[in-house]
Amino acid sequence: MNRRELFLLLLMALCSSGIARGATVDVLVPAYANPCCGGGPDMWTKLIASASDPQRNFELNAIFNPASGPGIGRAPNYLDAAGDGVLARFVAAGGVARGYVATGNATRALSAVKADVDAYLTGQYAGFIDGIFFDEMSNNLADVCYYRELNSYVKSIRPKARTFGNPGLPFINNPTNQTTFTAADYISSMDTIVSFEITGSVYLNSYQSFPYLEGLGPRKIAHIVHSQADWDAGLVAQAAARGAGYLYVTDDLFLPIDNFINHDMASPNRSATANCNCRYLPSAGKTPAMS
Repeated sequence: MNRRELFLLLLMALCSSGIARGATVDVLVPAYANPCCGGGPDMWTKLIASASDPQRNFELNAIFNPASGPGIGRAPNYLDAAGDGVLARFVAAGGVARGYVATGNATRALSAVKADVDAYLTGQYAGFIDGIFFDEMSNNLADVCYYRELNSYVKSIRPKARTFGNPGLPFINNPTNQTTFTAADYISSMDTIVSFEITGSVYLNSYQSFPYLEGLGPRKIAHIVHSQADWDAGLVAQAAARGAGYLYVTDDLFLPIDNFINHDMASPNRSATANCNCRYLPSAGKTPAMS
């Protein structure tokens, strides 16, 4: 039995035994490994098996990223012309797929980002994707409107689709000292914010939070922990105590992540944000409102 299998069996045992039952955390897997090769076949096999497990009591989410985004046309390694493949089998088993879209820290043209959203929700992957994972999210308050517009665009296509924004860091910047947008506006610009995507060592020993990340809804925050070789149910409980509604832990050092391990949870309410059909141009010399 290899180490990856041990990781999976340990987590499944924790979930089924109820050791981690008090943690209200769902699973968010950056499923970036190609099912053709490397660790991809093993990862997708485990994802599908876990999604179909009748004892699973958490929502299993996979971030679907066939070509650093949707690419052009269907990627046959994931979904063939007949509608079969690991993506279809994962969704049919009960998993939830979220389409990966890069935003370039709010520098990528909104038209290009929306075209990627379309490819997932109404194009080549329509019917298989239920939500969008916006990566490379800017943590600049002046960019709130950019992400509000993307969130509203997703909702206009599929009102119940969940949006994730991934700055990967807990802190927010306001270099222009604009006062139009607050930290609360930033947090509400997406349904879920990935406020941590760093190593297990940092997560366990020097984790830092801020007031605007406290007291939020149970699915508002996600944590992705990598380079973490040893962990137990206490880490899941710790993530829940820190407000994480979604969690992923792996001993992989960098992406693509292909070590699948899962956690135990419950499913709270979804939320949406207001429309924003502008791109705010910040003014200098003002103090931000960080609340």
